[in-house]
Amino acid sequence: MKTEDGKLYVIGGASRSGKSAWTAKEVKAHPRVIVWDVEDQWSALPGFRRITKRADLLSACSKGGNAKLAYVAGGDIKREFDYWAGCATYWVRYHGAASVVAEELADVTTPSKAPGNWGICLRRGLKRGMTIYAISQRWAEADKTAIGNASEFVLFRMSGDDVDYMARKTRVPKDVLEALKPLDFCRKSVTGEQVLGRVVFG
Repeated sequence: MKTEDGKLYVIGGASRSGKSAWTAKEVKAHPRVIVWDVEDQWSALPGFRRITKRADLLSACSKGGNAKLAYVAGGDIKREFDYWAGCATYWVRYHGAASVVAEELADVTTPSKAPGNWGICLRRGLKRGMTIYAISQRWAEADKTAIGNASEFVLFRMSGDDVDYMARKTRVPKDVLEALKPLDFCRKSVTGEQVLGRVVFG
């Protein structure tokens, strides 16, 4: 089956720098979105359905059609994240292309290979039409699989060791990263194109 390949956006920056706001604007017009919403923020956005139970998530992902799903999990969040990623993979594989948003990845992955179902998303999802928005405040503490497979990097204000790490991984100059203000971002493609922008609300 031929599908249009998706993209993997690796999004990094300090807390309240603009990462989620940028991503929300990117997917606003997308008809099919599934979010790992550990902070319970996406569930408040227009059009999103708040889901807190595994059975309800599985039921939603077993259906075709358009939907915007925000999974708000508690308990063992690493296990819940793996379950969410498995459901996201199923939804795309059997019901078509979708945008997959994973927040706060340093909480549920490590700097080694991406774990379990999340690794399957990153390695197999794009060719099935999954567009992934992988978000972390500190990528030095999150999985290297996302960094290695990225289509584009979207980098917001950061400081200290985070600047050094992301400059090394993305080849965006340190002085560019250090100059970013809240809501400013640098967007860098793997082909080398680099542009600066700012999140504008409204």
